[in-house]
Amino acid sequence: MRLRTGFGILWLAAAPLAAQSHARVEIALPPEASYTDEGPTVATSNLLNDAKTHELLNSGFSTRVHYRLELWKHGGVFDDPDGATEWDVLVSYDPTAKRYNVVRREDNHALENFGGFSSVELAEQQFDQPFRLGLHPKGPGRYYYALTVEIETLRESDLDALQQWLRGPSSPSRSNPLTSLRTGLRTLLSRVLGGGKRTYGQRTGIFTVGESGE
Repeated sequence: MRLRTGFGILWLAAAPLAAQSHARVEIALPPEASYTDEGPTVATSNLLNDAKTHELLNSGFSTRVHYRLELWKHGGVFDDPDGATEWDVLVSYDPTAKRYNVVRREDNHALENFGGFSSVELAEQQFDQPFRLGLHPKGPGRYYYALTVEIETLRESDLDALQQWLRGPSSPSRSNPLTSLRTGLRTLLSRVLGGGKRTYGQRTGIFTVGESGE
């Protein structure tokens, strides 16, 4: 699939206006001399800073923040994809301990457990920190990065699938005859409460590697 180049630096889709004014998504390029050795740094803030997300978390609905970073090679009329990496952050609330738990996993790499925190704000601060990615150009040309961030309230079936993925392929899965009923009820409740998906994105300016494009 190819992408035309005529879109803006920042786009925000399917997000309430109130949330748009607070959430921040940024991509910082490495030093020019390191373009072929290091990937960019991604930082975010206030992705969970809305009352509905807080309400859903406190009601037992976990939140997934899914990131996808793409590297594109800039051409004449069309641009070509030159790699991508994805990672997930899962935020859940433990009512017994009254703690918000945060875990992150990048592609097939090991799980990173940030631990539990007393508030949503403290939990988000852990994964808002600048995060260095290894995706970078491998040859000369003109490139840019495009980042998409999706914040989604998980249904039980979604949560089961994501937790299975976070545990790894060797973990056993067990079926439960009540899963369909619970999933239906939780899905209905999620819709009543207003749970859904918000999407944010950003792309960098075009940068040059080597002599190509000069």
